[in-house]
Amino acid sequence: MTAARHPEALAAYAALLDHSVDRIAELASDARHFDRKEVHRLADVWDNNTHALFASATTPFRVLRGRAARGGLRWTADFGTARRGWVVETTAAAGFPVERHLRPPAPEFGHWRSHTGEICSVYGDLTAEVAAGLAAEYLLPEAACRLLQVERHGADRSECRFEVVLPSRAERTGRPPARLHLSGAEPTGLRFDSAGDTAGLRIEVTPAGVLLGLGPDAELRCRSVSYRLEDDEWHRTPTGRRYALAHPADAEPAPRRTRRPWVVGPFGEAVRAAVVLRAAMLAVRRVGHSGSVDRVPLDALTTALSGAGRDILAAGAHRSGRRDAAFRALADTWFDRGGPDFAREIGECGPGLPAGRPDPGPAPARPRLRSAPAQLRILHYEAANRWATPGEPSPDWPFVQLHFAQPPAAAGPWRMVGHRRTGPFALRLTPDALRAEATPELSAAALTAGPGLTVTGGDLAAD
Repeated sequence: MTAARHPEALAAYAALLDHSVDRIAELASDARHFDRKEVHRLADVWDNNTHALFASATTPFRVLRGRAARGGLRWTADFGTARRGWVVETTAAAGFPVERHLRPPAPEFGHWRSHTGEICSVYGDLTAEVAAGLAAEYLLPEAACRLLQVERHGADRSECRFEVVLPSRAERTGRPPARLHLSGAEPTGLRFDSAGDTAGLRIEVTPAGVLLGLGPDAELRCRSVSYRLEDDEWHRTPTGRRYALAHPADAEPAPRRTRRPWVVGPFGEAVRAAVVLRAAMLAVRRVGHSGSVDRVPLDALTTALSGAGRDILAAGAHRSGRRDAAFRALADTWFDRGGPDFAREIGECGPGLPAGRPDPGPAPARPRLRSAPAQLRILHYEAANRWATPGEPSPDWPFVQLHFAQPPAAAGPWRMVGHRRTGPFALRLTPDALRAEATPELSAAALTAGPGLTVTGGDLAAD
């Protein structure tokens, strides 16, 4: 069946998959242009949508295929305003505009509710009014920095994020403290010294920008900062009660995403191919955890799946007698293109390798950071284990996980190289770490990358 004979909605659905794979391959081709968050967002689409795409492609009768694909597209687009915008823009660029099939954008309220209906998390831009509310409900001078993350997105964007534990002014017997996430894009000033005093949170909001201070030895300046407050008891505070009165639950429409689109299938070898594709996308999605960025073989995964959307439509167009053979051949092609790295990821993230596929063997050793030009891409520092119960020992904390873009020893594109140290150590960071390439200087006791980054002490973590 030619592309012109496929329903427009189904062709658009397949184009979303092909765009996702192509864009991930583009971002992974040079580590200096890598965008971890975008790769994660693109892969995450196909956790819940792979089954619907295969079902739509194998549904009998053109009119039913189109109906199934439209339901799948609506399901895909209902994951928020940003996801809907991506669906509309991508399908229109591919020549299959589908906005008329989608529901209007759902309102976004700037808060989350718990299972009891109480507001337990609020988010948005950090303003002077928000800062005053935080100071009224929490002991900001006693706040503790738990996490710092500095990251580059693409070639020219950067972001800095803090996670802070906020003690409440009200007594909370047996309740966890609040957590405040602060994220600033394009920091104009950054200073952090983990060996110094980083206790206490200071917030200054002016027309020129936002200043965040953590004790005397940590500071972040940005033009704007977004925040997310997580506090199961926030609705009991005076600020929370006033907010709840202004945002009553019965004034909010019920969530749309109550059930998946109704589809029949897929069946036979199409199911097995769908399982392989979903497992591959789950493997790609692992980059959402910053410590796994250099562990995921994005080259092999995207090479294997190049043109997958188009090929799924072609296989699904066969009559049922030949369809199984077509999907079996398609899955075999993915394994052949991706090689051992692809097979290894499918074995780990899926139900296992298909019968007859050889064991790909252990993963090759990851490249180590060398004293050669490098660009800091991700710095992830955690001062304490956020998941540990009080008094529970956490031998791997504190830790700092660094990822650099660095060319290989032989000719080739720049690749991501990781370096991890566990405490106790001293981490010192200034804006120079993000502004230019530097040559790391490594020893058993320290890592230095130009004037902007130094890690002194600690133990080099094993792979």
